[in-house]
Amino acid sequence: MFSAVFGRIMGRPAPAAPARAAPPAPTVPKRTESMLDAAGAALMPAGLGAQRPLVSASGVLAGFEFYAGAAYVNRLRPGVDVAAIRACTANVLGAMRLCSAQRLDALAGFPVSWLASLEGDGQYVPGLRLVLQADGQPMPAEALTALVQRLRKAGVLLGWQPGDFAPLGAPDFVQLRLPAGSDAAAWQGAAAGAASTFPGVPQVLLDLPSLDLMEAMLRPSVALAACFIGSNTTPARLQVLPPQAQRLLQLLNRLVRDDDTELLVKDIKSDAALALRLLQYLNSAGASPGRELDSIEQAVSVLGRDALYRFVSQMLVRLSPPRPAAGALQAVALARARLLELLARDAGEASPGTLYLLGLTSMLPTLLQCSLDDATSSLQLPAHAREALHGIGPWQAYLGLAQALERHDMVTTEALSRSFGGLDAVLSHSTRSWLAT
Repeated sequence: MFSAVFGRIMGRPAPAAPARAAPPAPTVPKRTESMLDAAGAALMPAGLGAQRPLVSASGVLAGFEFYAGAAYVNRLRPGVDVAAIRACTANVLGAMRLCSAQRLDALAGFPVSWLASLEGDGQYVPGLRLVLQADGQPMPAEALTALVQRLRKAGVLLGWQPGDFAPLGAPDFVQLRLPAGSDAAAWQGAAAGAASTFPGVPQVLLDLPSLDLMEAMLRPSVALAACFIGSNTTPARLQVLPPQAQRLLQLLNRLVRDDDTELLVKDIKSDAALALRLLQYLNSAGASPGRELDSIEQAVSVLGRDALYRFVSQMLVRLSPPRPAAGALQAVALARARLLELLARDAGEASPGTLYLLGLTSMLPTLLQCSLDDATSSLQLPAHAREALHGIGPWQAYLGLAQALERHDMVTTEALSRSFGGLDAVLSHSTRSWLAT
């Protein structure tokens, strides 16, 4: 398991998962696992959900950056357990292969000594992006050249930061990751310098300090970019929450409360655009072979509450105003909501669907460019959810954990995971959350 390997590398045992009682039967509509990529969920190595979204130059979700433990390389002691390093590296590569099989970019940074410790080329598939990192175990030039040749022969794309590994020539992509606190001028200068050093080589920009700067940096020369997308802070430019968004939030409220079907149908019928989209969605998806659905009652009956919950959530996030990274924002919102719901089920919360709504609501200010008050005005959130949105209360732990994962802050993630069954359980749920988006 990843947390066990992590503990061995760090020289300490993995935290024991606390015993938990079986969660009670949920009182909200269940969203079934048929929504997941079943094959991917079954094959995904346990504990490899520490993945951060990567955005392409066109602003869409292009893939994921995987956590490989390399951030801790300076803390590794001489004589560290090589078997643990091999296991960690092989597990991350396994998750990356599955990501690549779904036609998504998969990127991770590894110390070159970690890659050299692996035996055989079966760990690699064409298109994987590996960022080579120097570490405290210098590698002879001949061995480094041989490693690079072997990886490229397997079809792996290799990147490194400007100034690293100069004898190797030009990378397949340039990785830029500046110190925390670097401003827009520093990032623009670094990108210009990299373009001058390696003309025509695509750039991968990681750990950008803000969503606005990431969007400003998206240009044809940028292959991929990443920043901490999720927050519940008030945007600089506020917009009034669209009436359709208010109606969708009210409908989600009904689904969470498990209101009567007649009330759901009435709400849907009151929104002509929503009713039309729902019927179009079901008829185009072939949900009822041999006949065309022509009433909302039929649509709700055929779709079921589980799928209706998902459909309404997707409709809501797609109301976000046009912006370069809108697609990635929507994916993060749905993944965060699903993660909170899964964690809540494991924790035995009485209403896991309310945690789903909390996760979604926490992203609405960023998504819809509205104030937090506007985002919650149409909802009947319980006190714990309202407190969490303001950074306090017992449910803040859910949001804090989700945000730490999105930042790739694995120190905080590991600490907070102890209250949710341990790191392996949390990372597994994170993977399932992304598969469900």
